[in-house]
Amino acid sequence: MNTSHHTVAVIGAGPAGLNAAKKLAQAGVHVVVFNRDIKPGGLAEYGIYYDKYKMKQGLRRQFLQILADERIHYFGNVRIGRHGDLTLDDVRALGFQAVLVAAGAQGTKWLGLPGEDLKGVYHAKDLVYHYNKLPPFSQREYDIGRRVALIGVGNVMVDIAHWVIRDLKVDEVTAVARRGPAEVKFTRKELENVAANLDVEALDAEIERVADRMKAVGQDPEEAKAFILSALPKAKPAVSETRFRFAFLSSPTRILGDESGRVRGLEGKIPN
Repeated sequence: MNTSHHTVAVIGAGPAGLNAAKKLAQAGVHVVVFNRDIKPGGLAEYGIYYDKYKMKQGLRRQFLQILADERIHYFGNVRIGRHGDLTLDDVRALGFQAVLVAAGAQGTKWLGLPGEDLKGVYHAKDLVYHYNKLPPFSQREYDIGRRVALIGVGNVMVDIAHWVIRDLKVDEVTAVARRGPAEVKFTRKELENVAANLDVEALDAEIERVADRMKAVGQDPEEAKAFILSALPKAKPAVSETRFRFAFLSSPTRILGDESGRVRGLEGKIPN
């Protein structure tokens, strides 16, 4: 089928939008890509930790190769939406045969805890965008403080810990997990970025505290601890005195604030 007379608008230039543009161009379709950010890449550009140079450079080469196709036209720094530079109706009115929306999940998921509106409470996405230099997040100031609680035990938590430990050099970081140590979601390779700051004595005590509950559901406390400690041999050398700790089987219930409206603590429920 000859599709050379077809033109499709793609909204979003992350991996999904760019690869869709590539497939359409390969089929003979002309593609116009609109992107909110100046640079293409989406989370591949702004969601990967900034010191992962080889990974980011490899992805950038792939994306630039896609955009080098003469059938693909790229327009960055263009917001599409009700309050953007163009509405979706404006895009439709330009005469495209189809419009593909590949803008990703732009919202933020909160836990719904009392105190989430306090100063010093931030969403991981905002901090990731901040240290990856994505406007307007890169221009905002984030008052992190000296003691940090990170809710979650996935790779994003490790990335945030990486930043506050190695760049901000805070005093203490505690990763708060509603589940146990056998159910962490980060990889050993990611943990190597912060493992040199791991408070091993605190980890021993935490594993001992939750050991009975783990055994009751068929989990091996020593195996779970060994996985965390396996990041130590190849850990990046420490550049700060930050103590990195875990709080397992701990469900946050409220964020506490002081008289000035700033966060001062995290209250949680620990099952019996």
